[in-house]
Amino acid sequence: MYSINLELADLKEKISEKTTHSFVKNQIDKPIIDLDKLFILNELYQNTSMSRSQKQDYIVIIMLIEIALKTHDLVNGNNYSKETDKQLTVLVGDYYSGMYYYLLSELENVKMIKVLAASIKKINEEKMNLHYNDKKSEEDFYEALLISETHLFTEVAKFNCEYEAIDMIKSFLMLNRLKKEQLNQASIVYDYYKKNELILTDYAINERIQIKINELKKELDSSVENLSSNYSNYIYKNTLDSIQTNISQAKEG
Repeated sequence: MYSINLELADLKEKISEKTTHSFVKNQIDKPIIDLDKLFILNELYQNTSMSRSQKQDYIVIIMLIEIALKTHDLVNGNNYSKETDKQLTVLVGDYYSGMYYYLLSELENVKMIKVLAASIKKINEEKMNLHYNDKKSEEDFYEALLISETHLFTEVAKFNCEYEAIDMIKSFLMLNRLKKEQLNQASIVYDYYKKNELILTDYAINERIQIKINELKKELDSSVENLSSNYSNYIYKNTLDSIQTNISQAKEG
Protein backbone atom coordinates (compact mmCIF):
# COMPACT_ATOMS: atom_id res chain seq x y z
CA MET A 1 0.00 0.00 0.00
CA TYR A 2 2.96 2.31 0.62
CA SER A 3 3.99 2.36 -3.04
CA ILE A 4 0.38 2.92 -4.07
CA ASN A 5 0.15 5.89 -1.73
CA LEU A 6 3.31 7.33 -3.24
CA GLU A 7 1.94 6.88 -6.77
CA LEU A 8 -1.38 8.52 -5.84
CA ALA A 9 0.47 11.44 -4.25
CA ASP A 10 2.52 11.87 -7.43
CA LEU A 11 -0.59 11.76 -9.61
CA LYS A 12 -2.39 14.22 -7.35
CA GLU A 13 0.51 16.64 -7.68
CA LYS A 14 0.45 16.37 -11.49
CA ILE A 15 -3.31 17.04 -11.54
CA SER A 16 -2.86 20.01 -9.20
CA GLU A 17 -0.27 21.45 -11.58
CA LYS A 18 -2.72 21.23 -14.49
CA THR A 19 -5.56 22.85 -12.55
CA THR A 20 -3.45 25.69 -11.16
CA HIS A 21 -3.98 28.96 -12.99
CA SER A 22 -3.92 32.51 -11.65
CA PHE A 23 -7.43 33.25 -13.00
CA VAL A 24 -8.91 30.01 -11.65
CA LYS A 25 -7.18 30.46 -8.30
CA ASN A 26 -8.74 33.89 -7.83
CA GLN A 27 -12.28 32.88 -8.81
CA ILE A 28 -13.26 29.62 -7.10
CA ASP A 29 -11.94 27.23 -4.49
CA LYS A 30 -9.24 24.80 -5.52
CA PRO A 31 -10.87 21.70 -7.05
CA ILE A 32 -11.12 18.65 -4.84
CA ILE A 33 -9.28 15.65 -6.29
CA ASP A 34 -11.20 12.48 -5.48
CA LEU A 35 -8.53 10.06 -4.25
CA ASP A 36 -10.85 7.04 -4.53
CA LYS A 37 -11.41 7.72 -8.23
CA LEU A 38 -7.72 8.38 -8.66
CA PHE A 39 -6.97 5.03 -7.03
CA ILE A 40 -9.37 3.20 -9.37
CA LEU A 41 -7.81 4.75 -12.47
CA ASN A 42 -4.34 3.90 -11.24
CA GLU A 43 -5.38 0.25 -10.85
CA LEU A 44 -7.14 0.13 -14.22
CA TYR A 45 -3.93 1.16 -15.96
CA GLN A 46 -1.61 -1.17 -14.04
CA ASN A 47 -1.90 -4.08 -16.49
CA THR A 48 -1.52 -2.06 -19.68
CA SER A 49 1.65 -2.13 -21.77
CA MET A 50 2.08 1.63 -21.50
CA SER A 51 5.05 3.27 -19.87
CA ARG A 52 4.53 4.81 -16.43
CA SER A 53 4.59 8.26 -18.01
CA GLN A 54 1.89 7.33 -20.54
CA LYS A 55 -0.31 5.81 -17.84
CA GLN A 56 -0.03 8.95 -15.78
CA ASP A 57 -0.92 11.10 -18.79
CA TYR A 58 -4.17 9.20 -19.32
CA ILE A 59 -5.05 9.23 -15.63
CA VAL A 60 -4.48 12.98 -15.40
CA ILE A 61 -6.67 13.60 -18.46
CA ILE A 62 -9.53 11.48 -17.12
CA MET A 63 -9.36 13.17 -13.73
CA LEU A 64 -9.44 16.56 -15.45
CA ILE A 65 -12.66 15.45 -17.16
CA GLU A 66 -14.06 14.45 -13.76
CA ILE A 67 -13.06 17.81 -12.26
CA ALA A 68 -14.59 19.73 -15.19
CA LEU A 69 -17.88 17.83 -14.82
CA LYS A 70 -17.96 18.42 -11.05
CA THR A 71 -17.16 22.11 -11.51
CA HIS A 72 -20.08 22.52 -13.90
CA ASP A 73 -22.27 20.70 -11.37
CA LEU A 74 -21.72 23.57 -8.94
CA VAL A 75 -23.71 25.83 -11.24
CA ASN A 76 -26.85 23.70 -10.78
CA GLY A 77 -26.74 23.95 -6.99
CA ASN A 78 -27.49 26.81 -4.64
CA ASN A 79 -23.85 27.77 -4.33
CA TYR A 80 -23.94 31.36 -5.52
CA SER A 81 -25.58 34.57 -4.42
CA LYS A 82 -24.46 36.48 -7.53
CA GLU A 83 -24.96 35.63 -11.19
CA THR A 84 -21.40 36.74 -11.99
CA ASP A 85 -20.01 34.09 -9.63
CA LYS A 86 -22.03 31.43 -11.41
CA GLN A 87 -20.80 32.62 -14.81
CA LEU A 88 -17.19 32.54 -13.61
CA THR A 89 -17.63 28.96 -12.40
CA VAL A 90 -18.90 27.99 -15.86
CA LEU A 91 -15.80 29.57 -17.37
CA VAL A 92 -13.53 27.69 -14.96
CA GLY A 93 -15.26 24.41 -15.87
CA ASP A 94 -14.77 25.26 -19.53
CA TYR A 95 -11.09 25.93 -18.83
CA TYR A 96 -10.67 22.44 -17.37
CA SER A 97 -12.54 21.00 -20.36
CA GLY A 98 -10.26 22.79 -22.78
CA MET A 99 -7.26 21.51 -20.86
CA TYR A 100 -8.21 17.84 -21.17
CA TYR A 101 -9.12 18.16 -24.84
CA TYR A 102 -5.73 19.77 -25.50
CA LEU A 103 -3.91 16.99 -23.64
CA LEU A 104 -5.93 14.32 -25.46
CA SER A 105 -5.03 15.81 -28.83
CA GLU A 106 -1.36 15.50 -27.91
CA LEU A 107 -1.76 11.77 -27.22
CA GLU A 108 -3.34 11.22 -30.67
CA ASN A 109 -5.44 8.28 -29.48
CA VAL A 110 -8.60 8.55 -31.57
CA LYS A 111 -10.26 5.50 -30.00
CA MET A 112 -9.79 6.85 -26.50
CA ILE A 113 -11.02 10.30 -27.51
CA LYS A 114 -14.23 8.72 -28.85
CA VAL A 115 -14.76 6.71 -25.65
CA LEU A 116 -14.29 9.74 -23.43
CA ALA A 117 -16.43 12.02 -25.63
CA ALA A 118 -19.27 9.47 -25.61
CA SER A 119 -18.93 9.12 -21.83
CA ILE A 120 -19.17 12.86 -21.29
CA LYS A 121 -22.28 13.03 -23.50
CA LYS A 122 -23.95 10.17 -21.60
CA ILE A 123 -23.11 11.65 -18.20
CA ASN A 124 -24.48 15.07 -19.14
CA GLU A 125 -27.70 13.47 -20.39
CA GLU A 126 -28.18 11.63 -17.10
CA LYS A 127 -27.43 14.79 -15.11
CA MET A 128 -30.19 16.55 -17.00
CA ASN A 129 -32.50 13.71 -16.00
CA LEU A 130 -31.47 14.18 -12.39
CA HIS A 131 -32.17 17.90 -12.35
CA TYR A 132 -35.56 17.44 -14.00
CA ASN A 133 -36.59 14.55 -11.80
CA ASP A 134 -40.31 15.27 -11.34
CA LYS A 135 -42.37 12.07 -11.33
CA LYS A 136 -39.28 9.92 -11.91
CA SER A 137 -39.46 6.57 -10.12
CA GLU A 138 -37.02 5.99 -7.28
CA GLU A 139 -35.39 3.19 -9.28
CA ASP A 140 -34.91 5.41 -12.34
CA PHE A 141 -33.60 8.25 -10.18
CA TYR A 142 -30.91 6.10 -8.58
CA GLU A 143 -29.99 4.60 -11.95
CA ALA A 144 -29.43 8.10 -13.36
CA LEU A 145 -27.34 9.00 -10.31
CA LEU A 146 -25.31 5.80 -10.70
CA ILE A 147 -24.55 6.48 -14.36
CA SER A 148 -23.63 10.11 -13.75
CA GLU A 149 -21.22 9.11 -10.99
CA THR A 150 -19.62 5.95 -12.42
CA HIS A 151 -19.98 5.85 -16.21
CA LEU A 152 -16.68 7.55 -17.02
CA PHE A 153 -14.77 5.00 -14.93
CA THR A 154 -16.66 1.90 -16.06
CA GLU A 155 -16.06 2.90 -19.69
CA VAL A 156 -12.32 3.24 -19.00
CA ALA A 157 -12.45 -0.22 -17.40
CA LYS A 158 -14.08 -1.64 -20.54
CA PHE A 159 -11.57 0.11 -22.78
CA ASN A 160 -8.72 -1.50 -20.81
CA CYS A 161 -10.52 -4.89 -20.74
CA GLU A 162 -10.84 -4.79 -16.94
CA TYR A 163 -14.40 -6.13 -17.02
CA GLU A 164 -14.12 -7.90 -13.66
CA ALA A 165 -13.71 -4.52 -11.94
CA ILE A 166 -16.92 -2.96 -13.28
CA ASP A 167 -19.31 -4.15 -10.56
CA MET A 168 -16.86 -3.04 -7.88
CA ILE A 169 -16.48 0.40 -9.49
CA LYS A 170 -20.25 0.91 -9.58
CA SER A 171 -20.75 -0.14 -5.96
CA PHE A 172 -17.71 1.71 -4.64
CA LEU A 173 -18.30 5.05 -6.34
CA MET A 174 -22.07 5.03 -5.82
CA LEU A 175 -21.59 4.22 -2.14
CA ASN A 176 -19.17 7.12 -1.80
CA ARG A 177 -21.58 9.44 -3.61
CA LEU A 178 -24.45 8.53 -1.29
CA LYS A 179 -22.26 9.09 1.77
CA LYS A 180 -21.69 12.65 0.51
CA GLU A 181 -25.37 13.12 -0.30
CA GLN A 182 -26.23 12.00 3.22
CA LEU A 183 -24.20 14.87 4.69
CA ASN A 184 -25.95 17.57 2.67
CA GLN A 185 -29.65 18.15 3.28
CA ALA A 186 -29.76 20.36 0.19
CA SER A 187 -28.37 17.55 -1.98
CA ILE A 188 -29.99 16.20 -5.11
CA VAL A 189 -31.23 13.08 -3.29
CA TYR A 190 -32.98 15.10 -0.58
CA ASP A 191 -34.39 17.34 -3.31
CA TYR A 192 -35.74 14.33 -5.21
CA TYR A 193 -37.62 12.89 -2.24
CA LYS A 194 -39.07 16.24 -1.18
CA LYS A 195 -40.01 17.37 -4.66
CA ASN A 196 -41.85 14.12 -5.32
CA GLU A 197 -43.29 14.02 -1.79
CA LEU A 198 -42.08 10.45 -1.28
CA ILE A 199 -40.32 11.09 2.04
CA LEU A 200 -40.84 14.42 3.72
CA THR A 201 -38.58 14.58 6.78
CA ASP A 202 -34.81 14.92 6.66
CA TYR A 203 -34.47 12.13 9.22
CA ALA A 204 -36.51 9.70 7.09
CA ILE A 205 -34.55 10.64 3.96
CA ASN A 206 -31.29 10.04 5.81
CA GLU A 207 -32.55 6.61 6.89
CA ARG A 208 -33.51 5.76 3.30
CA ILE A 209 -30.06 6.76 2.03
CA GLN A 210 -28.48 4.64 4.77
CA ILE A 211 -30.44 1.62 3.59
CA LYS A 212 -29.06 2.17 0.09
CA ILE A 213 -25.54 2.53 1.51
CA ASN A 214 -25.86 -0.74 3.41
CA GLU A 215 -27.06 -2.51 0.25
CA LEU A 216 -24.10 -1.14 -1.70
CA LYS A 217 -21.71 -2.19 1.06
CA LYS A 218 -22.85 -5.80 0.67
CA GLU A 219 -22.48 -5.58 -3.11
CA LEU A 220 -19.03 -4.06 -2.76
CA ASP A 221 -17.98 -6.67 -0.21
CA SER A 222 -18.95 -9.38 -2.70
CA SER A 223 -17.52 -7.78 -5.85
CA VAL A 224 -14.11 -7.02 -4.36
CA GLU A 225 -13.44 -10.65 -3.38
CA ASN A 226 -12.26 -11.71 -6.84
CA LEU A 227 -10.06 -8.68 -7.46
CA SER A 228 -6.43 -8.03 -6.64
CA SER A 229 -5.28 -7.42 -3.09
CA ASN A 230 -4.62 -3.79 -4.00
CA TYR A 231 -8.36 -3.25 -4.46
CA SER A 232 -9.42 -5.14 -1.36
CA ASN A 233 -6.77 -3.58 0.89
CA TYR A 234 -7.59 -0.05 -0.20
CA ILE A 235 -11.37 -0.44 -0.17
CA TYR A 236 -11.54 -2.16 3.21
CA LYS A 237 -9.22 0.39 4.75
CA ASN A 238 -10.98 3.44 3.31
CA THR A 239 -14.61 2.37 2.98
CA LEU A 240 -15.90 -0.98 4.19
CA ASP A 241 -14.24 -1.10 7.59
CA SER A 242 -15.17 2.51 8.34
CA ILE A 243 -18.80 1.92 7.38
CA GLN A 244 -19.00 -1.21 9.49
CA THR A 245 -17.55 0.71 12.44
CA ASN A 246 -20.11 3.50 12.00
CA ILE A 247 -22.98 0.99 11.80
CA SER A 248 -21.79 -0.79 14.95
CA GLN A 249 -21.46 2.48 16.82
CA ALA A 250 -24.96 3.53 15.76
CA LYS A 251 -26.42 0.25 17.00
CA GLU A 252 -24.60 0.56 20.33
CA GLY A 253 -25.84 4.13 20.71
